[in-house]
Amino acid sequence: MLQKRTDDDDIDRTGELAAYETTRSATESSGKADPKKDEEHVSIFWRLFGGTILSIVALVTITLYNNMSSSISDLRADLSREREARAELVKKDEYTSRVNAVYERMRGIDTVKVELEGLKEKVSTNAAAVDAAKRDTAQAVEGVKKDSAAAIDGVKKDAALLGESIKKDAACVEVLKERVTLLEAIKKDVAGLDAIKERLASATADLKTTRDEVSKLTADVERNKTYDIERKNTRDTQYKQIDETLKELQKGLQACREKLARMEGSQPKSGDTPTGRPSSSDVKPAGGSGSPKSSAEGANGKE
Repeated sequence: MLQKRTDDDDIDRTGELAAYETTRSATESSGKADPKKDEEHVSIFWRLFGGTILSIVALVTITLYNNMSSSISDLRADLSREREARAELVKKDEYTSRVNAVYERMRGIDTVKVELEGLKEKVSTNAAAVDAAKRDTAQAVEGVKKDSAAAIDGVKKDAALLGESIKKDAACVEVLKERVTLLEAIKKDVAGLDAIKERLASATADLKTTRDEVSKLTADVERNKTYDIERKNTRDTQYKQIDETLKELQKGLQACREKLARMEGSQPKSGDTPTGRPSSSDVKPAGGSGSPKSSAEGANGKE
């Protein structure tokens, strides 16, 4: 950030100097109306463009100076970075320790070389032993081949005899297969019988349940019958009581009528006003208020 600021300041200064030089040259060219005799020897080109050329040269020198200063600042920054990188390099102590470790490893490798030579000798001896073992195994394999060929011939003869016996056994096996098929058919029949037994067991269980339900229903029906009989008996007794009460009421009515007739016969015919005969509706029974029909209807309603 500081380098950028210095570069910007230098550029501003160069611009100001260039403007100052141009204004100075313009004022000098305009202000000198009466040129001196020494300036008469100068050419018109330098009179007109001398100030501008000098200002351009000044600008170029200033820009070169600024570029040099910026490059110098860049070099300083690079040098500081290099110094920091050098500071981050490996130190002498670490370098010596690493070199010593590598040297010790090299010595260890030299010691391992001796062991490797011993191992090479062992490997060579083992290779010779393996070659001898291969030879022995080859000889043994040849002997085994001869023995196996003789054994195979004997086995072939035995196999021929076994083939004949196997053919005989095959005929027996076919007979056994036929018997096995029959046994399988019998097993299927037995399985069907087992299924039928299970169905019978389930049917008997269902019959037991239905019997229990029927017995319960018959018991309920008998209970209902006894209850109906009891109700009928109670109704009959109620009807009998009602009939008896009606008869008693009729007797009371007849007695009342007879009393009224006697009262009418005992009263004198002249003088008093004739009393009308009371209607059946006005006559009340002896047992209570109300007609016998209403009492009978009340009894039926209670039932």
